[in-house]
Amino acid sequence: MSKSVFIKIVYFTNGASGNVGNPFIDMGSIQSLKMACPNSIIYTPSHMSKCIFYSYGKNLDSAFDIAPAIEADYAVFSGMMLNRVFVEIMNSTISKLIENNTKLIINGAGGYGYTQKEVEIFRRFLKKYPPYAFISRDERSFENYNDLAEHSYSGIDCAFFLSDYFTPAKLNLPDFVIFNFDRYESKLHRFLKLIKNESVFKTPKIQIPEICNKLIIRTHHSSLRIPKKYFSAPNTLISDIPDDYLHLYANTKATYSDRVHACLATLSFGNPAMLFSQTPRALLFDKIGAYTIKEKLTYPDIQKIKEEKSKHIAFLSKVIK
Repeated sequence: MSKSVFIKIVYFTNGASGNVGNPFIDMGSIQSLKMACPNSIIYTPSHMSKCIFYSYGKNLDSAFDIAPAIEADYAVFSGMMLNRVFVEIMNSTISKLIENNTKLIINGAGGYGYTQKEVEIFRRFLKKYPPYAFISRDERSFENYNDLAEHSYSGIDCAFFLSDYFTPAKLNLPDFVIFNFDRYESKLHRFLKLIKNESVFKTPKIQIPEICNKLIIRTHHSSLRIPKKYFSAPNTLISDIPDDYLHLYANTKATYSDRVHACLATLSFGNPAMLFSQTPRALLFDKIGAYTIKEKLTYPDIQKIKEEKSKHIAFLSKVIK
């Protein structure tokens, strides 16, 4: 009997401490790796220690970094990593991984601000540490960096694999919609106008059919920055684990949010969403045909998402050997 050969992968988690939506990316990316490479062992170190040292302006060399000590064939990063902060925090980690002959795979990644300066910084970084494979999550990121990797593909955000990773519970609740507005009340301007200027933190007198006569549940993705008004709002969920949110997004009749990944998770489970943000990170919705998500409640094209996921997996399967 032949002995099974396992491919060892180090996957760098995005961390939930500041934004519980980050694990949505981690869950999906790990799922995509398992689907592409069933004979893999996936280790999931955190770079939180270095992030904390960085945020306090301390010497990053003082932060113990376990990742380069893990023997692995591939190191995988996903999410909003194509930016200056990632370069400053992870430069030494990636240098050590490459010294250990670990191949770098960027799986479903995008930038933060998509500025020319950001692109210049990350292009210099990738020229210094050329990735073995680069998969973008939006077309602009692909155009900016695809020439710097041995293998490149214009893919999707890994959180679209959430519905393959996570089995949601059936909830004993009446029909409900989700309001997810995390940061500042000023960001709610378009939404408040949509619902006739009633306060989103109180039960509004809803005038639009998609919300009328439905239970309203409010979710907040961060336990670090919570508007005080949230504490007086009914049916508010603030959790430290992603599962609680995913049970809701998988069962909602609609999600209204200024968070990209609240909308993305909702679409992944086949439900409609509307995004109240002008962030360039919303370009990732174009990849699955949700062009109108910033203008109106948008239903996912299930077949389009399925096709894009299949192509994404096919590329990963080809490059991970």
